Amino acid sequence: MTTVQNGSRTTVNVNGTAVEMYTGGDGPPLVFFHGAGGSNGWQPYHEDLAADYTVYVPSQPGFNGTEAPDWIKTINDVAHFNHMFVDALGLDDIVLMGSSMGGWVSAEMAAMDDHNIDALILVDAAGIKPRDGEIAEIFMVSADTRLKQRFHDPSQVENYENYSRELTPEEQLVVHSNAITASQLCWKPYLHNPSLPHTLSRVDTPTLIVWGNEDAIIPVECGHLFQQAIQGSQLRIIDNCGHSPAVEKRGEFVAAVKGFLNSPQISAF
Repeated sequence: MTTVQNGSRTTVNVNGTAVEMYTGGDGPPLVFFHGAGGSNGWQPYHEDLAADYTVYVPSQPGFNGTEAPDWIKTINDVAHFNHMFVDALGLDDIVLMGSSMGGWVSAEMAAMDDHNIDALILVDAAGIKPRDGEIAEIFMVSADTRLKQRFHDPSQVENYENYSRELTPEEQLVVHSNAITASQLCWKPYLHNPSLPHTLSRVDTPTLIVWGNEDAIIPVECGHLFQQAIQGSQLRIIDNCGHSPAVEKRGEFVAAVKGFLNSPQISAF
């Protein structure tokens, strides 16, 4: 589902690759990276954040309208490419936010080089394997199963019918292509990097970790593991919520993000 309200769609050239991007708002830069399902365009929570920030929502390489350069084979490669994306826009002192696979990419980016990242926000992020339990299978299941995995209580999801409706043939092609890209990037090891808990010790950027307590894809335990790995990070658990708190508990999610970004910890950074 792609939603466009006040965000505008454009492209930016990153070393010869045309990156599809939605952007809107005014203020300091906030860059949002989507999950394994691909970009859903400009969403209501992006609009909420755009009241205070200039929000950038790119399609990562191999997803939606962005081609993948031949050299991109791993999530680590995507993280390097996304650093080039930020450089191509001439951005500095950014808020970096990622959800699910996009959270994993964002964490890798911060571990590589966080000198121009003022704040890091990880939302139900992949990247760390739970010690108890497993990350759920998302590639070899039906669309109906994936939808049930994503939301804990569909009655809390605004315009849920847009998520559950039958896709057009064109949309099905995009979903299929995105799934191929995600599986190639995330299959082995499955949705995690064994090195990440160790490399995150380099991150000294103020970090907020947001997690749905009832996440049926990536257990909330992983939120605690991210908090342990990133010194000084904060963990906000949202009750009665699944894998996508920005959608299922939009008000609580936006309040948590804005509260963190308005805190003295960020202002003094």
